[in-house]
Amino acid sequence: MRQLEKGPEVEDPVNRYVHRPLAYLFARAVSRTSMSPNQVTLLAVLVGATAGIAFLIGSPEAMVFGGIALWISAILDGADGILARAKGTASPHGRAIDGLADAIVAVLTVFPAFYHIWEKHQDPFLVALMLPAVISANLHMSVYDYYKESFRHHTDLVRGGEGEEPAVVSARQRASKEHGFLVWLAMTVILDPYTRTQFRIIDRLDPGASREGIRLHPTEQSAAIYREENRLTMRLFTILSTAPHAYLMAIAAIFDRLDLYLYARVFLMNGILALAVVLQRRATRRTNERLASLGVIERVDSRSLSLAV
Repeated sequence: MRQLEKGPEVEDPVNRYVHRPLAYLFARAVSRTSMSPNQVTLLAVLVGATAGIAFLIGSPEAMVFGGIALWISAILDGADGILARAKGTASPHGRAIDGLADAIVAVLTVFPAFYHIWEKHQDPFLVALMLPAVISANLHMSVYDYYKESFRHHTDLVRGGEGEEPAVVSARQRASKEHGFLVWLAMTVILDPYTRTQFRIIDRLDPGASREGIRLHPTEQSAAIYREENRLTMRLFTILSTAPHAYLMAIAAIFDRLDLYLYARVFLMNGILALAVVLQRRATRRTNERLASLGVIERVDSRSLSLAV
């Protein structure tokens, strides 16, 4: 299963050396059974729900249990994708269902965590940070996800990345009803609006990095150039990804200091985002200048890509 790895540059160390090995072990254990990736996704949601219930209870013992449950849920969240790729069933629809499950777990854990913070601290300032924390977390993970897939599109010459542009995702959404209600719901509520919002964010933060209307033909040379110019910023973006959100929140819950996680998400993580974006804009400019002469970037009509779905 190691050949299914996404690459060391696009994952933070804890995810790569703790989450991934455990997720691989679980996926390997169930890969020869009838257990499907969607069933693993459901299990991740159920474990996440128990974490949320523990946060509502709020006792010291419950917070330890909730933190551990949240961490296990995050590991299972990685295992479903690994299992899908191992069984050859990975698809954009699976990615949408995974995104829907992530959103459900977020609602079932974040808002109970906010309730616990209020019950414990009764601090209006912490309440004022809650909405910015939610907005920031979504921004951080969306930006990370975009650059992660850009990195993979440019450097993984075999598999490429999973991220598709809005026109393609919208075309898949329109055709998703034939795949069942759950797929249609996930495509309509999660993946389609998520992709459109994600690309709009990048258009504002780093227009030169847009993948819209582009077909890549990467080579060993272009991949080496992209790695050289974007490795540092990719490492910074990994700090903002879903995995640090899960394990930092889990650790904060175990020690019953979710207030510290709130501060870190709003102030520390936004500081890292600001630095990463400044550096990424420079990296994008240098990358585009160096790749321009190699002929690896083809400009195409987005409508032609959507018609090919």
